[in-house]
Amino acid sequence: MNQENMQENMNEEMEIDLLDLAYMLLDHWHYILLCLLAGALLLNAYAFFGIEPTYQSTSKLYVVSASDDSVVNLSDLNLGTSLTADYEELMLSYPVLNRVIEKLDLDMDYNQLKQLYTLNNPTDTRVLQITATTTDPQLSMDLAETMAVEAVSYLPDTMSTKAPNIAQHAKLPEYKAAPSYMKYTLMGGLLGMILCCGVLIVRYLMDDTIHTADDMEKYFGLVPLTTIPDSDRVEDMEEAYYGSSKKRRKKK
Repeated sequence: MNQENMQENMNEEMEIDLLDLAYMLLDHWHYILLCLLAGALLLNAYAFFGIEPTYQSTSKLYVVSASDDSVVNLSDLNLGTSLTADYEELMLSYPVLNRVIEKLDLDMDYNQLKQLYTLNNPTDTRVLQITATTTDPQLSMDLAETMAVEAVSYLPDTMSTKAPNIAQHAKLPEYKAAPSYMKYTLMGGLLGMILCCGVLIVRYLMDDTIHTADDMEKYFGLVPLTTIPDSDRVEDMEEAYYGSSKKRRKKK
C-alpha cells in the first residue's frame, strides 16, 4: 500500500514537473523564436556562400537485343534485362572511362572521373540511366552524353552483343541540383530551436532555488508559517496605505 502511494506521488510530481517545464518554455518563447530564426539564417548563408552548387545531366540507354527478324519477343526482353546489369558493371570500367577522358581531354584520372557518375537501372526495366554531377553544367552534359556514346560504340564488341539504343541524350541543366537552400534553412531553424530548448531545460533542471511557498511544500513537505512579500509589493502597499491616510486627513 505504501509503495503504491509512493508511486502515485512520484507520478504526480513528474506530471507537475513536466507541466512546469512546458510553462517555462512558453514563457521563453521569444528566445526560442530568436534562436530558430538565427539558426535558419546561419545555415542558409552557409549553403549560399560556403557550398559550391552542383549540376546534373542524364542520358539513357535502352538495352534490348532483337532477334534476326527484328521483332522483339519475350526471350529478347529477358536477355535485355541481363545485359543491362552487365552494361551497368562495365560502363564504369577503366577502358570506357579512359575513352571518355581522351574524348573530352579531361585533366583527371579514371578514379576521379568514376566519382562523377551515377548509374541507375529502374526496377523491371531495360533502361540504364547515366547521370553526371559536376560544378559545371556544360561539363555535366558532356560527361553524360560522351559516356552513352562510348558505351554504345565500345561495349557491344566486348560483350559480343548488339548495340543498345540511346533513348535520351543529355541536356544542359538549367537548374542546380544542390545545395537545397530550403533544406538547409529548415535544418538550421530546427537545430537552433532544439539548441535553445536544450539550454533552457538544462538551466531549469539545475535550478534548485525555492521560488514560492508551494515549492517549499512540494520539495520538502513543509508548510511555511509566513512569507516575506516582495519589496515592490511592499512599496505599493505603503503608497496605497499612506495615500489613503492623507486623503482622509484632508477630508477632516
